Amino acid sequence: MRERKLYTNNPMYGGGGGMYDHQMLWSSHPFAHPSTFDTLAVDPALRDGVRADLLRFVRRREHYARAGRAWKRGYLLHGPPGTGKTSLIAAIANLLEFDIYDLELTAVGSNSDLRLLLASTRPKSLIVVEDIDCSLGLFDRTRTSSPGQDDEFDDPAGTPRPLRMSPYPPRGRERISLSGVLNFVDGLWSSCVGERLIVFTTNHVDRLDPALLRPGRMDRKIELGYCKAHALRVLARNYLGDDDRGPADDCRYEKLIGEAERLLEEVHLTPADVAEVFMGCDGDGAPAALQKLVDDLNSKRIARKCAVSNNDG
Repeated sequence: MRERKLYTNNPMYGGGGGMYDHQMLWSSHPFAHPSTFDTLAVDPALRDGVRADLLRFVRRREHYARAGRAWKRGYLLHGPPGTGKTSLIAAIANLLEFDIYDLELTAVGSNSDLRLLLASTRPKSLIVVEDIDCSLGLFDRTRTSSPGQDDEFDDPAGTPRPLRMSPYPPRGRERISLSGVLNFVDGLWSSCVGERLIVFTTNHVDRLDPALLRPGRMDRKIELGYCKAHALRVLARNYLGDDDRGPADDCRYEKLIGEAERLLEEVHLTPADVAEVFMGCDGDGAPAALQKLVDDLNSKRIARKCAVSNNDG
């Protein structure tokens, strides 16, 4: 019955050694996100595989000790914006009854401060860094150019760019380095608190340095993609319900959802896009909401074909 918490780190610079306690380092709020594995709009095989992996992890304390490994696991969630990365994090916390530490790296002054924050977390927790590629510019050192040069026109307007980092720290204060983040994930300090998940999210997995992605740091990489048939049916159940429909409505419902499933094979919409359509039709009934989705998908399909024809011409 313990109330679970969502923590965020307070700004800190210059290192504080032992003078900081948990309450000074982290601000907390009650965690009450409603997402569960039953409400996730993801492929059922992926959903069930992740759930089984998590339940296996929390049962294996003795196995980790016998193998000489810290009792932790790293997850990398990647995919386009709106594909459910945050919802999956909340569902994991609800499944395992873990607290969440939402770590904002740009508010951490140095590698030593990062270690201090890590050591101050508690067991049964998820340490989350969202948009890791945008936090500190931890992009792939093997690339010949920085992100944003080769793919300048690939991102939608407003997509944050990874910050470029000088190889030299600013005067007067150390900054977090890639080495500091790697040690945070699987160095000696990572073993100071047991039964913990470290979760990174990114929209651009190809931009991250390979050293960050190897097993032992990110043990499982989970790709969350665009909305397909199963995800659509989960969203329809979540937002539109399945009660109080007569035989005629059921027939129309199945016809419309089948048409939407077919169109989603051609048109890329994220689960967040589909949810927004359903939210805008609240109270209109399931068939009306599905008809609106089909109309939107048809409009996007036609616009896409026109754009391809114009480019070919």
